[in-house]
Amino acid sequence: MRSPLRPFLFVAAGFAVGLPLSAAEPVAETPAPSAGRPNVLLFYIDDLRPQTADYGHERMVTPNFTRLAESGVRFENAYCQVPTCGASRASLMTGLYPTRERFPDFLTWAERDAPNAKTLPQRFKEAGYTTISNGKIFHHPKDTADRSWSETPWKPAIGGRHFYNDATAAWMKTNEETRKLPGGKTVKKVPMWEAGEVDPLETSDGLIAAKTMADLDRLAAGGEPFFLACGLAKPHMPFFSPEETYALYPRPKIELAEYRDWPQPKPAGLNGVKEQFAYVPMTLDMKFEVKYNSDDYHRRMQQGYSASVSHADDLLGRVTDKLEQTGLAENTVVVVLGDHGWLLGEHNQWAKNTLLHDALRTALWMSGPGVARGAAVPSYVEFVDLHPTLCELAGVPVPEGEIHGRSFAAVLQDPSAAHRDHAYTRFKAGDSIASADYHYVRYRQPNGERSALLIDRKADPLGKKNHAGDPAYAAVEADLNAKLDAKLSAATGDRAGRSEAAAN
Repeated sequence: MRSPLRPFLFVAAGFAVGLPLSAAEPVAETPAPSAGRPNVLLFYIDDLRPQTADYGHERMVTPNFTRLAESGVRFENAYCQVPTCGASRASLMTGLYPTRERFPDFLTWAERDAPNAKTLPQRFKEAGYTTISNGKIFHHPKDTADRSWSETPWKPAIGGRHFYNDATAAWMKTNEETRKLPGGKTVKKVPMWEAGEVDPLETSDGLIAAKTMADLDRLAAGGEPFFLACGLAKPHMPFFSPEETYALYPRPKIELAEYRDWPQPKPAGLNGVKEQFAYVPMTLDMKFEVKYNSDDYHRRMQQGYSASVSHADDLLGRVTDKLEQTGLAENTVVVVLGDHGWLLGEHNQWAKNTLLHDALRTALWMSGPGVARGAAVPSYVEFVDLHPTLCELAGVPVPEGEIHGRSFAAVLQDPSAAHRDHAYTRFKAGDSIASADYHYVRYRQPNGERSALLIDRKADPLGKKNHAGDPAYAAVEADLNAKLDAKLSAATGDRAGRSEAAAN
């Protein structure tokens, strides 16, 4: 007999109503920091963009993300440094900006690209913490493993492409479509969607959550400080999620992306994303293939993504419940984040691996001792900033000049405090600056020529018009180019340059 998702996941009419927090709202009293060294629970969720009820998506059924936002702070403007999983994680864990050679793609190894850089868990391990990795934290489990983790990184025997239904198994027997994995191995493609007949704790992510809960029991009994990382794969494609989560999102009620064309004029360096073509868009009953980028395709993609986010929400709730039950919550800093943004039909694109804005802005929450409650943080933060922030909260030293990130610990106590007013991201031949007013991308062409994308975010939040080269925006573009040059200088500079000037 399968166990259903916990009852509180379901609400009237199949939708949760989330009231987005406002940075202007009064902030509840900030709890006093604990006298002891705080633990860290890092909840890393693959491909999670700010697509939860507390971020203003009222139809999302995500009560545990809402609970987290109410107990801590939610970041309105958190940005990854590379919009692809392996490189984003390596950058965050080392606190270093990417360059052309460092952290270029999802196959990145921090050990190879930055062999002398200490990782975030390594600093905690050297400070006497027990450090544990469950699921996907680094892209490669063995990456920096000996020096980062107290125990061998753990992953379940089944992964995110494991399917559960008889209809899926029958289709797989006749399917002849294949894809090439990195390294050249050819494997059969799996369907894009499955409403799995499975207990939530028996999915790949469910097993990771269960291992993390067992670790919390063990760590509570031991009494020593810990850095525990729990990495979930969903909502990464394919969207295999328990059938109860699919039922939360009836397709007729799903709204399509408002703008599905490229920014015009389209810059030469802006290319389409291809990750979605690694999966076959079969209907849930496996009877027919859905036409790519049709309205039906868009609705099914949104349904599958949303279902997977609700599955992650359920598992997050189980783990944080366990944290409270063990008595560890009072002295544990909880960090929940996606590894980058994600396109959900905007510009008719899917996934990440692009410098379009929705692939760069990420989801990030924090709660725990010394962290304000029920507040939204408007200041910009970069993922490289999380490394020194957690170290500061735990009293773990980070020598000057070793990383590019800057601690935003002050923002956790006063969410209105200033930190950054723009954020840097790069991918392949492009470099990007995002601010409240503009999103700017500068591309390098193989022939040495440059192209650019300049979006006026206030006047054009959907990103329809490219103003790069427009004389009316010449001063704006010059300022953004200067900011971008400063970031590139910091990323490629010597040890002293890594501290990054405060103006950047």
